[in-house]
Amino acid sequence: MNEPPRIELARLPTPIDHLQDLSRELGVEIYVKRDDLTGAALTGNKVRKLEYVLAHALEVDADIVLTCGSAQSNHCRATAIAARRSGLDVELFLGGARDASVRGNLFLDLLMGAGIHHLSDEAFEEVDAHMAQRAEELGAQGRDAFVIPEGASTPLGALGYVRCMKEIRNEEDEADVSFDLLVVPVGSGGTLAGLLAGAQRYGFKGRIVGIPVCHDAEFFATKVTTLLEGMRRDHLDDLDPVVPIGTLVDGFVGEGYGHATFAELERIRDLAILTGIILDPVYTNKAFGALLSLVRTGALAPGQRALFLHTGGLFGLFPYGDQMPHLMVP
Repeated sequence: MNEPPRIELARLPTPIDHLQDLSRELGVEIYVKRDDLTGAALTGNKVRKLEYVLAHALEVDADIVLTCGSAQSNHCRATAIAARRSGLDVELFLGGARDASVRGNLFLDLLMGAGIHHLSDEAFEEVDAHMAQRAEELGAQGRDAFVIPEGASTPLGALGYVRCMKEIRNEEDEADVSFDLLVVPVGSGGTLAGLLAGAQRYGFKGRIVGIPVCHDAEFFATKVTTLLEGMRRDHLDDLDPVVPIGTLVDGFVGEGYGHATFAELERIRDLAILTGIILDPVYTNKAFGALLSLVRTGALAPGQRALFLHTGGLFGLFPYGDQMPHLMVP
């Protein structure tokens, strides 16, 4: 692999936990790769991608980074914190209505002193153009702006999950286990692309399943293929840029990106009580629901092993606090 510069931001390797009580209940072995433990405030899957992307920003002498997401974007929060740790200023372009209540990720964005640009849903559809225009404005002021696409899902950023797959393979070898299924939420495609590339490189034999939490399988098949092609061009010249049939599984977006039903919040509560694992309402809970559905429909034989990639998102749960009292067990 053509290894580009990387800065160390994440606490690695992250552990793999065996959910023994849930495994007994389901009749298959459920494990969790704890990428929610890549840090404290700087936590989640975005950190692995930012190690490469921010290293490149520093390499080209940027002094400010621009990126985008929703008001409760894990990526924006991670970028704001990682940028400050790297000595960079940061501005965020946030989609949706201006949030009157500053909680969760948005609170941390503001704590980091990030400049905030609120965009309507309609304007956010052209967010790349808005960021490019702002970069030009900053350039006219003598600043060197570096634009990071949503989720840091670029061929460079996806290398973070090639490295993650190497960790998984090492953990398989050390524990003398093999995973038959790996399930991951998909919101921008970079994590899945990196895992697929890493599986080829390091010989992961299990089936990798990505669960879209927005858009659909067709959309992400195209996007992930494009990322893989970019990775082959720039970093992995022996990579086969193919998304295997059945990798992306639809049906778990629910009421839409960033929306959680009462039943979905109940699942967060139930898993927390059973295992002590806390999922987030936007990404991991929907993907974990897909894992449970796959188990129920026989995707795993009794005794087989599934690995769930926990991509973090704890702070995104806090804005749902007003709904949680109705879910509390008396």
